[in-house]
Amino acid sequence: MTGIRNWVVENHDLAFAILLAVIVYGYFGLTNEYFATHRTTFAIMERFAVLGLVGLALTLCIIAGEIDLSIGSNAALAAVIAVRFTDGLGAVTAILIAVSIATAIGIIQGYFIAYLRVRAIVLTVGTLMLLRGVALFAAQEKTVMLTDFRVPDFITTKFFGYFSPASILVIAMFVLVGLFMNYTRYGREIYAIGGARKEALAAGVDLKRPMIIVFAISGFCAGLGGVIIGLRSGTAQALGLQYLLLAGTVAAFIGGVSILGGKGGVVGAAIGTLTVNFLNTGLVFNVTPAFMVQLYLGVLLMIVIMFQTGSRIFDRKQRRRQILGDVDARRGPLLARRTAAARRAPP
Repeated sequence: MTGIRNWVVENHDLAFAILLAVIVYGYFGLTNEYFATHRTTFAIMERFAVLGLVGLALTLCIIAGEIDLSIGSNAALAAVIAVRFTDGLGAVTAILIAVSIATAIGIIQGYFIAYLRVRAIVLTVGTLMLLRGVALFAAQEKTVMLTDFRVPDFITTKFFGYFSPASILVIAMFVLVGLFMNYTRYGREIYAIGGARKEALAAGVDLKRPMIIVFAISGFCAGLGGVIIGLRSGTAQALGLQYLLLAGTVAAFIGGVSILGGKGGVVGAAIGTLTVNFLNTGLVFNVTPAFMVQLYLGVLLMIVIMFQTGSRIFDRKQRRRQILGDVDARRGPLLARRTAAARRAPP
C-alpha cells in the first residue's frame, strides 16, 4: 500500500486520468447493457486507431511547449491522397506517398518554428488553412471514393476479437514512441525544451533537433490517422476530420499532459484517448444529441484543468513548506553554535 500511495503522490495527474477512465467506463457499463460487450470493445479500439494517433501527436507537441493546430488538415490531406491514388497505384504505394507527404509537412513546420523562433500556434494556424486548400485541390473540391473495397475489408478484419490491423499498428506506435521518449537522449531533450526552454538552450540543447522530431512525429501520426480513416471508410473529404483537433486535445489533457509543457507521457495519452472514446461511445448508445456530446467533452476537460491547477498549487505550497522547514532545521544548530562561540569568547 505504501508503494501505491507513493506512486499516486508522484504521478497524481496520471492517477487521476486512470480514475476518470474507470469512472466513465464503469458508469456506462452499469447503465447500458450493450456497452461492456465484445462488439463495443472492438468499436472503441477502432476509434482508438485514429484518435489515439492524434492524441499521441498533440501530447508530444504540448510536452515540447507547442501545439500543432494543423493536424486535422494534415490528416484530411493524407486521406484524400491515399483514397484517390489507391485504385491506380495500389494501396501500399498510396499509403507511403500520403504518410511521407504528411511527415514532410511536419518536418518543415518544426524547422521553421525552431529557425524563426515563432510559436507553433501562430505558424500552424496558417498551415491549417493552407493544407485545407491543398486538400480541396487534390480532391478537386469533391468527395473522393474507392472502387476496390478489399483494402477496407482488410483494415477492419478482427484479430483476437478486439483488434484490427489498424489498432494493432497504432498500439505498436505507442510502444515505440514511449520507448523513444523515456530511454533516448532525444526524448529527454523534448521534455527539456518544454519544461525549461531557456535553461535547456543555455545548457547547449539545439532547439531545431527536438522541435523537428516532435513535428515529424506529429505529421506522421496525422498522415497515418488520415490514411486509416480514409481507407477504412472508402471515402475522403478535403474539409473532413475537423473534429480531430478538439478531440485529440481533450484526450491529451485528460491523459495528464501539462499545459505549461515538460510533463506528460505516452501512457497518459492512451488513457486519455480511451476515456474520450468511452464517453463518446456511451453517449451514442444513449442517443445523446451532438451538441450535448461536445458539452460533456468540455465539462470533462474543465474538470481535468481544474484538477491540474489545484495540484500545481498544492505542489507549490508543499515545496514552500519543505523549504521553510529545511531553513528552520538549519537555523537551530546555527544559532546554537553562535551562542556557544559567544560564551567561549573572552569578555
